[in-house]
Amino acid sequence: MSNINLGGKYLARVGKRRWRIEGFFKTIKGRFGLERFAQHSKKGVMRWWCLSGLAYLLCHLADQDVPPRPLGTWPDWGALARTVRFSFIPEVRRKAIQLELSELDAFQDALSAPAS
Repeated sequence: MSNINLGGKYLARVGKRRWRIEGFFKTIKGRFGLERFAQHSKKGVMRWWCLSGLAYLLCHLADQDVPPRPLGTWPDWGALARTVRFSFIPEVRRKAIQLELSELDAFQDALSAPAS
């Protein structure tokens, strides 16, 4: 709110920027899973900013290896995040999947075991 007469064109331009910023934050939180980090403390906010910046930088670098898109189109950040995750830490991802499969096998074995 303001008591300054700013004009409709100026407010529309500022409003467009605001929605771009809101879209950026929604993308960062949703596509990269950063909604799970506590942002209630200064440390949490700094952690969120560092991880967001790192995620953006890695995806931007991965985007440089993709064929050029038509002018004015945005990259698929989810696909880029997957590419980065699979190319930088495949062993960690593979180990996590193997651990989850082992847990599922143990659960199924416990269900199918005859009751004593």
